[in-house]
Amino acid sequence: MVYEMAPVESVRVDATTTYGCHSVTPDGLMQYGFSKDHRPDCAQLKLMAAAVEPHGHLLAADVHSGERPDDPLYVPLIDRVRQMLGRTGLLYVGDSKMAAFSTRADIVAHGDDYLAPLAATGADGQQMPGWIEAAVTGQQATEPILDEAGEEIGCGYEWERTLRVEAGPDAPSDLEWVERVMVVRSVQLAERQQRGLEQRLRAAETAIGKLTPPPGRGKRQFTQEEDLSAAVEQILKQHRVQGLLDVCWSAQERRRTRYARSGRPGPDAPKHEQVSVRYVIERIQRREEAIQAAGQRMGWRVLASSSARERLTLPQAALHYRGGWCLERDFHLLKDRPLGIHPLYVHRDEQIRGLSHLLLLALRLLSLIEVQVRRGLQDNGEKLSGLYEGQRHKQTDRPTGQRVLQCFARSEITLTHVHLGDRVSWHLTPLTPQHYRILAHLGLPPTLYQQLACNPANVPGVLRE
Repeated sequence: MVYEMAPVESVRVDATTTYGCHSVTPDGLMQYGFSKDHRPDCAQLKLMAAAVEPHGHLLAADVHSGERPDDPLYVPLIDRVRQMLGRTGLLYVGDSKMAAFSTRADIVAHGDDYLAPLAATGADGQQMPGWIEAAVTGQQATEPILDEAGEEIGCGYEWERTLRVEAGPDAPSDLEWVERVMVVRSVQLAERQQRGLEQRLRAAETAIGKLTPPPGRGKRQFTQEEDLSAAVEQILKQHRVQGLLDVCWSAQERRRTRYARSGRPGPDAPKHEQVSVRYVIERIQRREEAIQAAGQRMGWRVLASSSARERLTLPQAALHYRGGWCLERDFHLLKDRPLGIHPLYVHRDEQIRGLSHLLLLALRLLSLIEVQVRRGLQDNGEKLSGLYEGQRHKQTDRPTGQRVLQCFARSEITLTHVHLGDRVSWHLTPLTPQHYRILAHLGLPPTLYQQLACNPANVPGVLRE
């Protein structure tokens, strides 16, 4: 069966990692690198993938050693996608690592468009605070961004700049294009960042409060103001709340009389007074105005795109980038159930590469089942029921590929045969009407199942093994 996918207009490109307890060899596939699985202690490999938006059907994936950075891996995969589809004019969407200048230039040079957030580094990173400040202070008027339900989810403004690439080893000719720079604020992102700021403020307040405990055995005391000031500054920097907390401390003196000799002192025994100083945190106060100002500057990102406004307006660009969950969901399916590529238990590089490609093929099949069934239900205006365990009557027109397969698995379809002398009788568990509907949406004839029970018992001497 060959399926014709809907016309592809946009492709999401991203990378992920998977790990295993492997010994690292100089030229091996498993290497130490930045772990997206939060397992820097384990060797890893890197998967570079491209999927069709919005449904996330996997188009292509490359397997790389785990120490490689993402930036130089985008162009080879995009070239392969371009050759597979045999067309240009597509919109490639990725994260800030795809926004490397050389990658953007290569996409434009081949007649395609890009949409990616600019990295907060380099020359653009230095100018970003000014772009955001212009929107916060009202110097730049912003337009609202509405979701499909008409609810405002953000705002933003845009401006254009001309970029150039001179001819050289990587560019056969001069290249010039107009790039749209879109300064966009997401309400959801701002709320998430504000929650993170609140957590960091509380953690910093707790850590600073523990710096000066009451005197006691094993309780460190600060006797030098410079040491306490440095400890407070380190905590503020660690939790990224510099300038948001005022910390006040004071010096406490303790005077004790000491005698020069041991034993019971007489009235004329020589003595001296010993003074010890400890510094104590008195008050930790939040700078509410500074915190409020920081909150106004949260939720902003700067998107760059070479697409024309007729193809992608500013609100459409913001919503389009927001839909990046499609490839992230593919990665979750690949890493967790039902595929579960991590941790890796095979050790030889050819085994690791082969297993990775096999599971990526399974991911393609899973996403294809999902796309085809959803398309069929949408075209016919139907919904499927019985896909949810314990909720037989719950209906959906957007079933996942996993639930579709589980629908067949729960039916425990069984093929049995009975030997009667030189005859063999076959029996297949009947399919339900729901199974026939799913097969119809997949474009598969019921005979694929029915022919498994093709009964040759009427032909003497024929056994079907």
